[in-house]
Amino acid sequence: MTPTISTTRSRRAVATAASGALALALLLTGCTSGGDSDDEASQGATGGSSGGSSAAAGDGEPGTMIAFGSCEAVGEALGSAVEGLELRDESTATDEGFQCSWASSTEDTADASAVQAVIAVAQVQEFDADTIAEQADTVAATEGVTAVDDSRAADLDGRAFTQTGESTGILVNGGTVITTHGLFNVTATATTETSLDADQALDAAFSLIN
Repeated sequence: MTPTISTTRSRRAVATAASGALALALLLTGCTSGGDSDDEASQGATGGSSGGSSAAAGDGEPGTMIAFGSCEAVGEALGSAVEGLELRDESTATDEGFQCSWASSTEDTADASAVQAVIAVAQVQEFDADTIAEQADTVAATEGVTAVDDSRAADLDGRAFTQTGESTGILVNGGTVITTHGLFNVTATATTETSLDADQALDAAFSLIN
């Protein structure tokens, strides 16, 4: 079957959200990707790190990942941000993290030009203060990324960032938080108007954290 225009744009919106979120994740964790495949990027976002032990997700310690258990549960936490969007089959959730994506229905061709996607990424990993500071400075220098003076992040000994931009006609708004126990990102993309602005995406990222 030949993909429809809405299907193609939906995939492109998800891919743009994923690439933006995962690029920040790789920068913040100090990793470099050996390739550009979605599978490799997904493993980098949810596979954890061999650099040290990780605080258990859901143990309630401030700054740790909430133990959602499924992308459906993540979607409930995101609420209206993913309302009307479909959870995509490639979404995954484990005790070490998750990469969950939602996009406009490919069956809805009433307006093929209006496509939205949201991706939520979390990675359980231990960071020390020096590592956070070093990687945060690198990320803050990235085009489209702004370091945010946010008391919620400061209370978790972490850092917060927003991201705005456009890629191949897809608008991008994202929010990222790094704490001593992990990395959390929510990115919204669209061809016309995103479901979240950058500040709202940052708020959504905080909703993933204990």
